[in-house]
Amino acid sequence: MQRPVIGITVDYVTTKPHYMLPWTYARAIEAAGGLPVMLPYKTDITLIVQYVDHCDGVLLAGGDDLDPSLWGETYHDKAQRIDPDRQRFEFALLAEIERRKMPVLGICLGSQVMNVYRGGSLHQFLPDVMSENPIEHRLTGDWSRRHEVTITEPDSHVARAIGRLTVQTNTSHKQAVNKLGSNLRVTAVASDGIIEGIEDASFPFYVGVQWHPERQHDEADHHAIFRRFIEHCRFSFC
Repeated sequence: MQRPVIGITVDYVTTKPHYMLPWTYARAIEAAGGLPVMLPYKTDITLIVQYVDHCDGVLLAGGDDLDPSLWGETYHDKAQRIDPDRQRFEFALLAEIERRKMPVLGICLGSQVMNVYRGGSLHQFLPDVMSENPIEHRLTGDWSRRHEVTITEPDSHVARAIGRLTVQTNTSHKQAVNKLGSNLRVTAVASDGIIEGIEDASFPFYVGVQWHPERQHDEADHHAIFRRFIEHCRFSFC
């Protein structure tokens, strides 16, 4: 059976003219039944229509921090600034995805792009967000560290994929959704109230998660998210 083609956005290496993408993104898509291809962003924006013509779904991958002027703030002094070319490309890419209602999965930065594109905002530095029982969401050297995420919407794609309302996730981000974007709903939260999942229920598959399921794609819960994504891409492909 022919595999649905999944375009994956890429990052860059600051010291060299190179694109960069951790191999786990492509491996997670392949293991779930998709055909992963990388989408280069330092290209003519008008080529996006043709890129999307060749895709059955898109994965918006992780990366650096969006320009906060998009929601009326200035950069936090702890920010790692995104390449403006990448930001420009991904917003234009998402516009075309939304126009077609193509399946899209956003991971970490990808989920933030989805929220900000819809007029939402971000917490720029989570240690500044106080709670009674704060979680250290940043990657501090221990790649095995996990925390529990509660899925708040039983009819969400993540809940239906996993089959229950809690999941153990990795922790590797310093930003997260603050104000929710238009027509989005919160589908998952950490115990300290940080938003970990968003969806637009009016689209066939418009899902963002703040953690990195591609790093846990060999575990059933996280593989299931990719498998559900690919199932919707396959339907679009057929």
